Amino acid sequence: MSNTSGTIFRVTTFGESHGRAMGAVVDGCPAGIRLSEKDVKNYIKKNSCFFTFSTARREENDVEILSGVYKGKTLGTPISIVTYNAAADPSKYLKLEGIARPSHAEYAYYKKYGIYDPRGGGRASGRECVSRHMAAAVADKILSYTAIKFSGVLSELAGVKILTKKDLALAVKAAVKAGTEKDSTGGVFEITITGVPAGLGAPVFDKLGSAIAAAVFSVGGVRAVEIGAGMRISRMKGSEANDCMRYETDGSPGFGENNGGGISGGISTGAPIVVRAYVKPTPSIYKKQMTVDFYKEKNCAVELEGRFDSNFTPRAMAAAVSTLKIMLVDHLLQTPFLKIN
Repeated sequence: MSNTSGTIFRVTTFGESHGRAMGAVVDGCPAGIRLSEKDVKNYIKKNSCFFTFSTARREENDVEILSGVYKGKTLGTPISIVTYNAAADPSKYLKLEGIARPSHAEYAYYKKYGIYDPRGGGRASGRECVSRHMAAAVADKILSYTAIKFSGVLSELAGVKILTKKDLALAVKAAVKAGTEKDSTGGVFEITITGVPAGLGAPVFDKLGSAIAAAVFSVGGVRAVEIGAGMRISRMKGSEANDCMRYETDGSPGFGENNGGGISGGISTGAPIVVRAYVKPTPSIYKKQMTVDFYKEKNCAVELEGRFDSNFTPRAMAAAVSTLKIMLVDHLLQTPFLKIN
């Protein structure tokens, strides 16, 4: 299992959903950047979810920086950050040990390692994302030295396309209704990144698009990723799909269209990077389902108890933003574009 990402800005996350703690180790952060525990906690509070469907688990996410910071500034050495799982409650899960919850990771983990953590999905839980947010808080500090900005929107939820605030209200209503029916829904989100300099990424196997797709696919529940026009481009003619260039009045190069989503030949062009992701319905539902007990090797039924979001698309979008920040900082540190004073 790879729990580490990056070449220069290397991030390792650790911890299980209902274990003692969650954490991240960030190696390769430049020295001299202001960073405090308050910065990390504020980032998590602001960025860990754009909004959420009700879940009974409430974690304060108080963080502790164990290393890599002195007098409020990064040292250039590994930064270790931890938060303790104060609201963990594995009791509902322990009685299901050996039972494969439909569309969860227990069986796959067990077949790979011969052992697995049954407490709420362990590393496969959405709780793992708090570790990404800790590392992204560090990445966000580095990005503050650039013009790079992130924005995310929900474009579909519970089968309802979202173009207006009214659409969003209807979509949320549909998702909540499914939750009251002991079911769940999925959705689609779109992230736009502006201010990325031209020249990030490299051919052939280190294309920026490949890194973006890998980062977003690493978020639990994401089942498809598009960049730019995505699947629509297969139905266009070349004259429609091509991103023709021009010089603007200020002498800077620009694009008439952005079907490539800010990437050409695997390298950033300076145009906005547009990423779209499709999220599956929350697999944890309260309806009775058929499955297997792989310890006893027999068929069985399961009715889940626990604390679940009826739709986790907003959480997935937040996790994707944080993961993309980590990935972009790693690419920036591999180039001469990033200047930190």
